[in-house]
Amino acid sequence: MSDKDLARRTSAEVFFGGVDITNSIQPYLLSLSYTDNEEDAADDLQISLQDRENIWLEKWLDVAIQAAAASPSVTGTPYKVTAQSGLNVRSGPGTNHGKVGSLAYGTQVNVLSVSNGWARIKYNSKDAYISEKYVAKGSGTDVAATSATTVKGLRIQSVIVRENWNSDGKDKVLDCGQFELDNVDASGPPATITIKGTSLPYVAQIRQVKKNHAWESISLSGIAKQLAANNGMACLYESAYDPKYTRVEQVTMSDIAFLSILCHDGGISLKITNNIIVLFDQAAYEAKAPVLTIERGDGTYSKYKLQTGKADTQYASCRVRYTDPSTGKTIKGIAYTEDYKADDEDNQQLEIWAKVNSIGEAKTLAYKRLRLQNKYEKSATFTIPGNPDIMAGVTVMLEGWGAWSGKYIVSQSKHSIGDSGYTTQIQLRKVLEGY
Repeated sequence: MSDKDLARRTSAEVFFGGVDITNSIQPYLLSLSYTDNEEDAADDLQISLQDRENIWLEKWLDVAIQAAAASPSVTGTPYKVTAQSGLNVRSGPGTNHGKVGSLAYGTQVNVLSVSNGWARIKYNSKDAYISEKYVAKGSGTDVAATSATTVKGLRIQSVIVRENWNSDGKDKVLDCGQFELDNVDASGPPATITIKGTSLPYVAQIRQVKKNHAWESISLSGIAKQLAANNGMACLYESAYDPKYTRVEQVTMSDIAFLSILCHDGGISLKITNNIIVLFDQAAYEAKAPVLTIERGDGTYSKYKLQTGKADTQYASCRVRYTDPSTGKTIKGIAYTEDYKADDEDNQQLEIWAKVNSIGEAKTLAYKRLRLQNKYEKSATFTIPGNPDIMAGVTVMLEGWGAWSGKYIVSQSKHSIGDSGYTTQIQLRKVLEGY
């Protein structure tokens, strides 16, 4: 809680290797931005620092190391987070206490004591608590800044805190999650250093190592869970549709590239966030109630841009066909858009050849591939005052925007703190109702 008499403000807390270095970088901080993507692209974190004195250009990592070394050492027993969706960190030992952050799956944390099912830890240099049943005793050390050779793999976390925004003393916290250092850019004048973290580093094994593997008698969820386990990640499968494979081959391809192809072919969305591989059905997300309404001229936005997709990429129907080579029997299924008109001369049909086992499976796949092809028919971009509740995957209503009015899903949410304060830029695509 904040003092209701103080002016509203937004601050960012930054952690390198689990150590709070917010105070160390505050004199240099120009901006911080966190981008949350709905699918296909890794989330990222960018921190820009002024470097007039060449401190960060010449020894930026050393500064982080020194900040870590200057922090009080934390004793305790090492544990690892086992909750696949991440673990809430609370201000007290119980779910009735407020959430102050979260820990990603696989994160190592030093537990100071355990009582009544709650483990006491240090978080942001303060006592905090996590549920004991979602951690297990571990060994070794977490990825941390210990020498210049640890640049790649350094874990970065950030929390955006919006304080007293509505003059009611209430604060909102946006936990941006966990990232790995991807690269550092230097530019000028004026001298600027930009530190970039990603939820799926380009150097990660799941992205770089090309493999050959044959998968037999397995489902998409089974493949995803095994690939996640092989790469020290968790997996969440959030779709009732789960394609089955008699045999599918991964040929000279990275795990994430192979999984991405399977997801696209099956009409399933793929997202990597906070050390979790998430596979989900977009239709289920689009069916959720809107969390925000943007009415034209209501003053809730500072910028907007409206777009339509290319006419030659929109289809009125999709047909999936498969001919069984052993029997010669052809299985087919067709899906149509909500406004499909059989006598419309401009109708275009998307043709897909894919292995299916029944007419029902063919229709389901046709429905999902049609959605995938047509989902960017109408899109929009808005810049609004910073709002921690607006994340990728939530829905928004547009009113008074003519042909663009209706329900949209947030495909990307970018939260930025800089000279202009705290803003959120959202990219929207129209919900495909009736598919």
